[in-house]
Amino acid sequence: MKKVHSLISIISLSIVLAACGTTTESEKTDQPAPTTETKNSEETVSPTNPEKELLGTTVESENQNYSITVVDNFELTSEEPNKDLIFNQENDLQSMRIETFDPNNGTLKDVTQNLVDTLQASNDSGTVVEITDQKLIPTNESIEDAKAFQIDTSSGKVTGYTFVREGLIVKLTVFDTNESPALETFVKMAETIKVK
Repeated sequence: MKKVHSLISIISLSIVLAACGTTTESEKTDQPAPTTETKNSEETVSPTNPEKELLGTTVESENQNYSITVVDNFELTSEEPNKDLIFNQENDLQSMRIETFDPNNGTLKDVTQNLVDTLQASNDSGTVVEITDQKLIPTNESIEDAKAFQIDTSSGKVTGYTFVREGLIVKLTVFDTNESPALETFVKMAETIKVK
């Protein structure tokens, strides 16, 4: 019963968090934009098919010290202090939570352990496995010490990453679905995270 309660809680929390920041068109005109956007991305990917190219928009987090390129049909919102969320506007069950840490306030080892604990909490009976498939791990010349883990849940895979970019520790938690997975798109966006 505890497992069912935990799973229901996690799924409910994901849906609620994905819904945070969702507004109607009339609300959008009355509220200030939650992020700063600039056109011309360094990455081009498609929301569901990374081989089809779409330009993204570079967006700066309001409450964290980074910018990221967000592809069409995805949106970056502030979830709570020091946590942002990118969600798929066409499938809000697909999202990526972004947390950043100053290396003076924590270590990559501690953040990685916290990530593994978070993933395990999403499925008490599942096993967290390390990802070795390079196309499923954010990589570029500025990303250091990338770690990637994944666990299966009844609604899809939950994937987590930690890495260092320009001295900033980054923790990502991706919630994906079994139908039309978007993990590779989230990975491509994660590769564009930069200190602002």
